[in-house]
Amino acid sequence: MKDEDKTKEQLINELAELRQRVTKFEELETKLKKTKDKLEHQKKHLESLIKYSSLAIVTLDEGQIIISCNRDFEKLFQFEESEIIGKNLDELIAGQKYLEDAVSYTKEALSGKAIHGYGERKRKDGIYIDVEFFGVPVVIDGKLVGAYGIYQDISERKQAEELFRTLFDRSPVGLFIIQDRKFKLINPQFLQLTGYKEDEFLDTDSLAFILPEDRNMVMENTIKMLKGKLFLPFEFRVINKSGETRWIEQTITSIQYQTRPAVLGYYVDITERKQAEDALEQSEERYRDLVENSFDGIFIQKGPKIIFTNQRLNKMLGYEIGELLGLDHWLVYHPDYQELTRKRALARMQGEKIPPQYEVKLQRKDGSWFYGEINARVISFEEGPGIQVWVRDISEHKQAEEELRDSEKRLKTILDSIQAGIVLINVETHTIVDANPAAIKMIGAPKEEIIDHVCHKFICSAEKGKCPITDLGQEIDNSERILFTATGEEVPILKTVTPILLNGQAHLLESFFDITEKKKLEAQLQQAQKMEAIGTLAGGIAHDFNNMLQAISGYTQILLMGKKASDPDYEKLEAIEKSAQRASDLTKRLLIFSRKVESKLRPVGLNQEIEQVSKMLERTIPKMINIELHLAENLKIINADPAQIEQIMMNLGVNARDAMPDGGRLIFETENVILDEQYCKIHLGARPGKYVKLSISDTGHGMDREILSHIFEPFYTTKETGKGTGLGLAMVYGIVKNHDGYIMCYSEPGEGTTFKIYFPIIEKEIKTMESKEEKVPIKGGSETILLVDDEEAIRELGEDIFTRFGYTVLMASDGESALEIYSEKKEEINLVILDIIMPGIGGRRCLEKLLKMNPRVKVIIASGYSINGPTKEVLEAGAKGFISKPYDMRGMLKTVRKILDED
Repeated sequence: MKDEDKTKEQLINELAELRQRVTKFEELETKLKKTKDKLEHQKKHLESLIKYSSLAIVTLDEGQIIISCNRDFEKLFQFEESEIIGKNLDELIAGQKYLEDAVSYTKEALSGKAIHGYGERKRKDGIYIDVEFFGVPVVIDGKLVGAYGIYQDISERKQAEELFRTLFDRSPVGLFIIQDRKFKLINPQFLQLTGYKEDEFLDTDSLAFILPEDRNMVMENTIKMLKGKLFLPFEFRVINKSGETRWIEQTITSIQYQTRPAVLGYYVDITERKQAEDALEQSEERYRDLVENSFDGIFIQKGPKIIFTNQRLNKMLGYEIGELLGLDHWLVYHPDYQELTRKRALARMQGEKIPPQYEVKLQRKDGSWFYGEINARVISFEEGPGIQVWVRDISEHKQAEEELRDSEKRLKTILDSIQAGIVLINVETHTIVDANPAAIKMIGAPKEEIIDHVCHKFICSAEKGKCPITDLGQEIDNSERILFTATGEEVPILKTVTPILLNGQAHLLESFFDITEKKKLEAQLQQAQKMEAIGTLAGGIAHDFNNMLQAISGYTQILLMGKKASDPDYEKLEAIEKSAQRASDLTKRLLIFSRKVESKLRPVGLNQEIEQVSKMLERTIPKMINIELHLAENLKIINADPAQIEQIMMNLGVNARDAMPDGGRLIFETENVILDEQYCKIHLGARPGKYVKLSISDTGHGMDREILSHIFEPFYTTKETGKGTGLGLAMVYGIVKNHDGYIMCYSEPGEGTTFKIYFPIIEKEIKTMESKEEKVPIKGGSETILLVDDEEAIRELGEDIFTRFGYTVLMASDGESALEIYSEKKEEINLVILDIIMPGIGGRRCLEKLLKMNPRVKVIIASGYSINGPTKEVLEAGAKGFISKPYDMRGMLKTVRKILDED
């Protein structure tokens, strides 16, 4: 219908309807404008969010091309915006290394799926960084138009995760991560606490090993703690693998583990503490008594203030009871530790995991301080947490540590100063790992040339694997070995080897001494023993030879008594007597060597003797030998036999002459000396004391070591046959020993020879009486004499002599028969002449038995030995006199008559 055909009413209705429609359109326009403004606002907000976000964000079109980026993206990958816009995202930052992987993620995002992942992406400088990335599809009006790429640098997070894992594994408390009520990660301390192995726990129900009646409580507290409604650790009971019930203190917190929510917690075994708390609950008085009598100081703080101290702590810090109450807890610590302890206490009460035990310095009321070990734990009060602190005085422990360090220093000082060489050897490698200065000095090489070298290079040369000491690691005491110095010299050592274990490795501690001097002393001892043995042999030979000479000389003297000088046989008998006398002189030389001849000692000035002997030598040695005297002034007096001293100097002077056929110097030198114990330790036979030293030196051809080792032996000579008896130096040796002296010879081929002789001095003069032999006629007698000797010739000679002079002679060949004869005829026998050296009971025992039979028996001892020694002992045992062999007929008869005439 046309408008003109409509009625007014119809037109009015249409107009009203039209106005309504206009109003609706206006409302729609307004709403659309608001929506457009809202979208514009959201767009700007999103752009601002992207621009200022801490995440690196790019916008991609559907072709993977970057159409925008924020500053954090530029900063993260170090590109300028112009280098980013219009570039393919994956080609820009994935690099060839991860391109394929990155493209697949991007395609997935552009397909409408949200993605999330981790990986490495490349910066402009070519360095790959760890990132976490997200891909978010962009949909407008239901159409996919691109995607957002969101990146976050997680390098520090990865480092933190690695650090977390290290701390997690090494934590002193049991740590765990639970996800979906199952254990996902547990540390060694947790396993130790429960007794299970890791594979027995992972992916198992986290409530399974909790005591059933405690499980609901654990679940409730866990939820409260995760919601922030519970801040303090809570306690419950668990059953370990061995079936034992243990109390556990647990604290947990929520974390992200492998991008998903999880729970991180720690377990502390508080069984002992709970037992103590139970005991406290049972008897507060008993607990207080325990606290008050504890070896450790204890205080409890609530907030910063001290609310309880035990008596031990008061005493430890020097306060009266109650003085510490109300003070800030950090005031008990040394100023150096106050801030540390304040912060730790605050953190501990805030639930932070602070090590409960550590060392501090504590300060007493008087300002002095000491080292302490504190053990702190959070305790609960109705009105909030507090801290209980156990304080242990570790001053003695610290002092012990210091003393241990001092001890180690002292030990090192001792090892460095000890005279023994000490090395430490690794058994496996056979290398020297340490050496003290004495060992370094003995080896003669710098320490760095010794350490880490095989021990066989210097000690006991052997190939590795063939040394019984290092291979077996056996303990060896005083084993003689050879040390090889850096110069190749071989040094004898006495070594002790002790196995020790250092850091789980087998080592040997070897200590050794240079025994060069010991070896020399042993050689001297062997030489002395040999000389003693030779002396004994020489004495025995001389004794037997004397017995033979006795018969020759005695019968010759008897025959001469019956001859006149004009008798044709007189001269022959005299020649026999002289030969016997020379043979007797030879035996005397042997007896001098064996120290079995008497020395007539008296005070002697050695300088005067030397001056006299030098004059004699000047007449007997060639003129091309110069005699030099270097005699000390105020020389001490010695107790000596002048004739024997003269014999020493003459023998040595003649030897020196023979050693210098082309001339040279013969030097006599004297001085007062003192031989100390150190000298005597390395010179066998020498004794400490004051001596006069006589040195006799020549400039002759000298001797080698082999000759030197034999020079004092009887009959040893290097002279041509007929030019020496080999007894000269043997006599010198015997005379020196008879004078309680000491003799040493120093010589080298081509360097001459020096004899050094030491005679003991006498502090005060010894008076001696020289006997003068009286010329008296020989007297005989009519008494009966028992002659005891094992040599038949001597018995027959004695019988002949005594019978010629009127005596009656009874004879016995040994002690036993002598005793039988004396027992039968003791009333007839007036005198017994007794040989000392006989088979059977011997002379001394025979004398003792004779004295038992008759204490007044007169016995004369007969011997070829000196009146000193065994002969002297027999005389002191009760003999009346002494006759020297071979017998001098006049002297023997005189002695017999003298003893018989005594009352």
